[in-house]
Amino acid sequence: MKRRISAVVLCAVLAAAFLSSCRRVAEVPSGTEAKTNDNYYSESGDFVSPVYASLSEEEQAVYDKIKTAVSSFRDTVSFDPPISRDTAGKIYRLVYSQERSYFWLSNLFYAPESEISVLRLHYLYEKEDAEIKRAELDLAASTILGELPENASDFDKIVYFHDKIATTCTFSNTAEHVNSAYGVLVTGFGQCEGYAAAMTALCDKAGIPNYTAFGETAEGVSHAWNKVLADGNWYNVDCTWDDPILNRNDPGFVRHDYLMVKDSEIEGKTHFPSELCKGLTSCESGDLNYFKGKDILFDTAAEATEALTAQIKSAGLAGKREAEIRLSSESAYFAAMARLFDSGELKNIIEDINGSCGTRIRSAYKHNNDDMHIIHISLIYESDPEE
Repeated sequence: MKRRISAVVLCAVLAAAFLSSCRRVAEVPSGTEAKTNDNYYSESGDFVSPVYASLSEEEQAVYDKIKTAVSSFRDTVSFDPPISRDTAGKIYRLVYSQERSYFWLSNLFYAPESEISVLRLHYLYEKEDAEIKRAELDLAASTILGELPENASDFDKIVYFHDKIATTCTFSNTAEHVNSAYGVLVTGFGQCEGYAAAMTALCDKAGIPNYTAFGETAEGVSHAWNKVLADGNWYNVDCTWDDPILNRNDPGFVRHDYLMVKDSEIEGKTHFPSELCKGLTSCESGDLNYFKGKDILFDTAAEATEALTAQIKSAGLAGKREAEIRLSSESAYFAAMARLFDSGELKNIIEDINGSCGTRIRSAYKHNNDDMHIIHISLIYESDPEE
């Protein structure tokens, strides 16, 4: 599901089947208990997905069989003894949502029998076509990783992947391949499922543990996002909602509202995870939240205003457009909002910068996020066409 932003123009100088098409999805209870963050590695040190770790041994065996069959493009997978249709549907859904490198697997699950001994698999592409697409996807992902500095931290990598996806992909429900990393990273079109798959593809290649969370939005629309592990803590990342549909052309626009955020900030508010992926990890650290990591998280309206002023000045001198800050509390956030917009301080800030630096900023768009206490400003220059 993609969020549309209806930007407010501030006349500062002049006065986010299974997940397909982000539809509602049925919930299947799992009864899974949360684990600690250090329990997701095998004895050999390999990362084990929390989704896979949550399954019983019998379910893991079914998962492995389906995964192996899909990886080799087999038409069917056999079970002896037979498994229930409910188990087959649950595990098929998890393989589809988690094993995103096998993007040729269709989300179509069809099994009329109550007991299944042979499950037929459905693919989106013929094997030869899928192999070509897999090579194209690998090249696209490798190219993005090659753009990173050698000393990039996991935080730096995740931020870069997030921004790259948001600035190079266009949200679409109608283009081809939109549910896969191939669509997002190769053709440049995707929807929530594809955005999450693209982040998974990049994190996998970079060695960053992750898995896909899926469920619904507050409006009951199906949605998918990522959970990533960095510096020993899990975080939520939603590339789809940070690349919103704008009411204007601004290809360089990207938000960071849902980059490295806690469960308590979104779960049960804007994001409602399925029972299949709820409580698998503890995402309650704020240490690597984007705004904290970039030193643009503030406790007071005065600090936030000073920082935003500096960002606007820097952006204006460089001909850039974006400035953003986050407040640590609701009271500080609304105090900053009142100061900047209700009292007209932003207008004075821009006038002062134009006067002292020779910049030619005409006005600005305000993108506020009351839930996350974030203020994002997009600058409009005198050379920009009137809208």
